[in-house]
Amino acid sequence: MKQSLMTFSMLADAATKKMDADTLCEICKKNGLTSVDLMPFDFKLYGQDKLTGALKANGIEVGCIIATPDFYARPKRVKDQVTEALDLCKKVGTKMLMVVPGSAMDAKSCRKKTRQELLDIAVQQFTDCVELAKSYGIQIGFENTPQPHKPLASAEDCKYVLDHVPGLGLIFDTGNFRVADTGCDELAIYEMLKSYIVRVHLKDVVVGHFKSGEACVDGQKIKAVVTGSGIIPIREIVERLVRDGYEGGLAVEYASPSSVHGIDEADVVAAYVGYIDEAIRVAEAKRNGDNEIDYLKPTYDRIDGIDIPVSKMFFGTAIGPMLMGKDVNHLLDMVYASGINAFDCARGYGMAEKALGRWMAERNNRDKVVILTKCGNVGMTGKVKVNRQVIEKEIATSLKTLGIDCIDIFLLHRDDPKTPVWEFIETLNQLKRDGKIRIFGVSNWTVDRIKEANDYAAAHNLEGFTVTEPNYGLTEQVNDPWGGDCISISGKANKESRDYLTEKAMPVLCYSSLGRGFFSGRFRAYDYEGAKKVLDAAAQKGYLYECNMDHLAAAEKIAERDGISVAQVALAYIYHTDMKTYAIVSASNYRRITQNIKACHIRLSEEDIAALEK
Repeated sequence: MKQSLMTFSMLADAATKKMDADTLCEICKKNGLTSVDLMPFDFKLYGQDKLTGALKANGIEVGCIIATPDFYARPKRVKDQVTEALDLCKKVGTKMLMVVPGSAMDAKSCRKKTRQELLDIAVQQFTDCVELAKSYGIQIGFENTPQPHKPLASAEDCKYVLDHVPGLGLIFDTGNFRVADTGCDELAIYEMLKSYIVRVHLKDVVVGHFKSGEACVDGQKIKAVVTGSGIIPIREIVERLVRDGYEGGLAVEYASPSSVHGIDEADVVAAYVGYIDEAIRVAEAKRNGDNEIDYLKPTYDRIDGIDIPVSKMFFGTAIGPMLMGKDVNHLLDMVYASGINAFDCARGYGMAEKALGRWMAERNNRDKVVILTKCGNVGMTGKVKVNRQVIEKEIATSLKTLGIDCIDIFLLHRDDPKTPVWEFIETLNQLKRDGKIRIFGVSNWTVDRIKEANDYAAAHNLEGFTVTEPNYGLTEQVNDPWGGDCISISGKANKESRDYLTEKAMPVLCYSSLGRGFFSGRFRAYDYEGAKKVLDAAAQKGYLYECNMDHLAAAEKIAERDGISVAQVALAYIYHTDMKTYAIVSASNYRRITQNIKACHIRLSEEDIAALEK
């Protein structure tokens, strides 16, 4: 099965000169794609000679042309429109023409007719299209159409047309059946229609009462998302295609983010292609008898008080685009599709809560993710003030900004020694009784203060802190990076703290797990000048010291020996402990996300650990 990139969502960039034919081809090449599905409009925007020339120069073929003749609004024009599309197919060398029965703009014409009348028109028009295509040697196909005013969104109506038009093929769109039935079973539909399938559009979607999207019959909308992050069983569909010996094209239905343009689209396309590649790899292995194979994903564990298994890797939201509140839905889609279902946020992370809340609302996935946020960060003056009033004020803001009614894991971002532990414990227990938080804990608290607070809780039959988020990893925190008494449990000096957390089996969420880029692999050990070009001021202040260069040198040796990255060694180290650790990582592209996840499965020897800690 060959993947082909559907390019229609990039047409806006082409129209505004943010995308040209060469860039389109470069996006394909970066992702190992040698086929594209195009519309006639692509040739008008890019220029027919420029586009065909670029495709030929880069060895990229046209898998399918997509035409939208006016079946219902202007039926007399259909023959000329289809002939023009067939001529284009012949010119670019493709044997597949997808005929969309009209556009989204013909609702008025359709609503004047009954469902059966619309089906009969479709049968006649498709019959004429198939007959017209015979002399070209081109296969005519149609997809289940994502428009509620037409009958062809449902499996039953598609089958009716297919049964009445010999030679017509189905281009099976995995997401569009939800337009007719938002609760449909795509696997059952596949079994019903598989004998007609000539091409597949792999489209993942979410369903909800969104402001934008493709309208469904029941009044909801579907919204296309990064493959693997929605509700369509893409992997199971690919498994059945492989099982049944399907050898046709797999069109990647790419939804271009409004905030990504030009060659930067390659990183987003990578998430779609990578997910499908993984699905094919596993499906082929299962077909060949390997029932032990599994998809790449993080490991998971249970945290008391959280209803779903929690990925051992949290996505850290303190990154530039989220701090500024930008639309990062595609990035969070990539993270979620990779298997990471836990997100680390804070009131002090600019507008990150807003960006995260927007994504949850537009993906309708609140019950599938674990949300951690924090209150009481260090202020602009470097001082910390955390008490009942601050906690109650900031949690109210967080709940509103995130758009949720309960926070899964709520942490105090800093300790304020001026506030007695009883005030923290009493306040947080009340918030839990009020249903605003599920569990609570601390970040940047010493073990001694955690003990003091939990002793008070036990003595008063209250719940104590059950989660902690300190700095932990290969990098030793020599100085406080941000101020406000940042706490680390890394290094030999903090063994006693680690022993306590191990004894209590308290989940340890490790921030700056890669030393804010120290173990990114972007500079070599003892290259202090190179490090200064990579690390920000906080990382330099906290981590740029000889002891950490020694750890980096040891990590480089292991990485080179095993053919893995320095970052993977550093992350694997975090999991090689008796503590119940969860790494907090941030990555802005699909490849880094998957590389990080692979680290969950890397096992270091005791000799490796000794060398890293030396």
